[in-house]
Amino acid sequence: MKILTAFCLGFLLVGSAIADAPKWATDVSKAVSQAGKEKKLGFILLGRVACGNCQATRKLINEGKIPVTADTFVIADINVDDQRARAEFEKKFKKEKFGDTLPFVVITDSRGKALASYNGFKNAATLTLLVEDAKKKAEATPK
Repeated sequence: MKILTAFCLGFLLVGSAIADAPKWATDVSKAVSQAGKEKKLGFILLGRVACGNCQATRKLINEGKIPVTADTFVIADINVDDQRARAEFEKKFKKEKFGDTLPFVVITDSRGKALASYNGFKNAATLTLLVEDAKKKAEATPK
């Protein structure tokens, strides 16, 4: 009986963790539109599936190590190798300055205006500061 109870408890915990994992959009325009409709910020990552820095950033979000959740953000993962998606990202955020290292990330307000941007891997503490700073900028922006 104890084994069955432990199994059921473990199943419930794993199930709730999977259910809470954020859903990632794959289109810049749809993500910005959705953020506007839902009055959320946007977290838009331009990266590659096989990119170690990109994987590490996704993992920080999926494991809840930074304050980017589906409750307050529309989260998008844009494939840099998809020419249409990359062109859309670059057109939308052409004023942002990026280096050469993936991922390229833009945090936006609910209207798609860039509040913060960066490239390359950042640890959880640094990303948390960037996200919190972007949230403060969004709150200070007239609606």
